[in-house]
Amino acid sequence: MTDQTQRPKSAAQQPDPPAETQLPFAGYDRMDVKQVISGLSDHSQIELEAVETYERSHESRLAVLDKLRFMRQTEPLPGYDALPVEEILGALAQADISVIKKVRGYERKFANRPAVLEEVDRVRRLHRKAHPSGPAPGYEPLSTALRSKKSGNGTGARP
Repeated sequence: MTDQTQRPKSAAQQPDPPAETQLPFAGYDRMDVKQVISGLSDHSQIELEAVETYERSHESRLAVLDKLRFMRQTEPLPGYDALPVEEILGALAQADISVIKKVRGYERKFANRPAVLEEVDRVRRLHRKAHPSGPAPGYEPLSTALRSKKSGNGTGARP
């Protein structure tokens, strides 16, 4: 009687490792902290989530987790990481200023594509021209407020 439990299985007989132990991307297990951190901006939010999950369950390198905390965020438009430049440019033409700002920040942090950043600037200028902002409501320079108090005309004077 032979004990078959001690014989190694061939590669074809090996079961796939559980999903939580699969590498987030090729070569990840051979990268040191600096290599992982420098390459994070090349990955989508979905891939960054996989990196974070893997890192937390394996190495838990603080520097990598800190960088991931900085990198992980909501995409400025649904499916942004998968959108081609032309679709992003089209979406910017119809976006409000808050979306434009989100795209600018996200693009600078990740892909940094000149065509997208130039369009963001162009659309922001057009938006500012169409909707000029006035002074902030209720703003009073500190020097004016101090003069008003000294002369007794300020609202902070007691009766």
